[in-house]
Amino acid sequence: MTIDRDALVSERILQSMRDGVIAIDLSGTIIMFNEAAGAILGRDAKEVLGRPFGQEFMLDERFDDFNELVLKAVYDAEVVHSTEVVIRDGEERTDLAMSSSFLTHVDEAGEQQRFGVVVVFSDVTEQRKRRKLKRLFGEYVDPRIVEQILSRGEDTESRRADMTVSFVDMRDFTGWSERLPARELTDLLNQFLAAVTRPIGEEGGITDKYIGDAAMACWGPPFTNADTQAADACRAALGQVAAVDALRAELMGRDFPGAGRLDAVVGVATGNVLTGDIGPPSSRNFTVIGNAVNLAARLQDVAKIYGQRVLVAEETRNRAGDAFAYRELDRITVRGSVQPVRVFAVLGAAGAVSEATLAYAAEYEAALALLHAREFCAAHERFAALVEKAPEDRSSKLMLSRSETLAAEPPTEEWDGVFHHGTVKLI
Repeated sequence: MTIDRDALVSERILQSMRDGVIAIDLSGTIIMFNEAAGAILGRDAKEVLGRPFGQEFMLDERFDDFNELVLKAVYDAEVVHSTEVVIRDGEERTDLAMSSSFLTHVDEAGEQQRFGVVVVFSDVTEQRKRRKLKRLFGEYVDPRIVEQILSRGEDTESRRADMTVSFVDMRDFTGWSERLPARELTDLLNQFLAAVTRPIGEEGGITDKYIGDAAMACWGPPFTNADTQAADACRAALGQVAAVDALRAELMGRDFPGAGRLDAVVGVATGNVLTGDIGPPSSRNFTVIGNAVNLAARLQDVAKIYGQRVLVAEETRNRAGDAFAYRELDRITVRGSVQPVRVFAVLGAAGAVSEATLAYAAEYEAALALLHAREFCAAHERFAALVEKAPEDRSSKLMLSRSETLAAEPPTEEWDGVFHHGTVKLI
């Protein structure tokens, strides 16, 4: 018995292919039908082989688009047809990328003669879904979030991880909304959000969402390096205020109304958060939730009270390390939390902050230490000297008022130096 090795190799290759392959002779008989074609089209390859194509597929309206391309391949003069078609079965949809070409042989006269067509197709349903999702959300959602959602498929399980979260906010947005017509306000807001979003991406962060005039971002697994997340977020925060400075100068150059008042504040916190698709099935949103998110949002708010542009929690400051210069401002609890936290202003990158600014920060921290040691009169004297030196410094003025109150009416022994924002008056 002679074995046709070429035919055997061809058969093995055909059956191992992931693409479906169908060959039809000019009488309409199926002369080739591999297992992948059967899996994609829902047919038993052994049963349809040798059967008329028309009987197997033409009477089933699910295959209308598929049949149209096959007929074109049989009857049209074009050598190759390529397109995408859809097979529908109720609410189920399968997208196929198809191509066809002639089957030919050389006759006795040396002429190429057509004896059938071969159709090759692949299931591109998932690829099409990916393209659609990227097209729908690519302008609004960080592509890494899209990829994360797509790569998980049906796995929507939420995960816990340490992440760093930041909120950046336009100062005095209410005032802007009262001063500007709707079109100019929208234009300003779009420019502002564009300016503060760029540094997030440049430092590897994920822009999670926009909330009115604020932008929320996060750093950490599964998107960015766990070890550098806090430092990356701090660099992004400094980049954001620098970008707003540049935007302010540009708007002033264009005589934009009130441009000189444009400013931003940033709050940054690090901690354990829940990441995943949050919300009802009809409106799910990939986001992060947890105490660190709440803290970052509140720090953004209280940064305005302290007159600082970038405020970070102690955990963020510890993880970011000596890459930046800081000034400890206070020990506080924020609205919605009872956990005390030390908060720091980020003054700039290490080595880029003036000696005068560093000296002022050291004097402030020395006065703050006196306050926490219950030496209220001494602290008051120090803060008074700081206010005299820098009358515009809101943090020193705040502490001057607080130390004066504490010196006049010393607190009980249980006083821990923590100021509770959102529960008592500021001063």
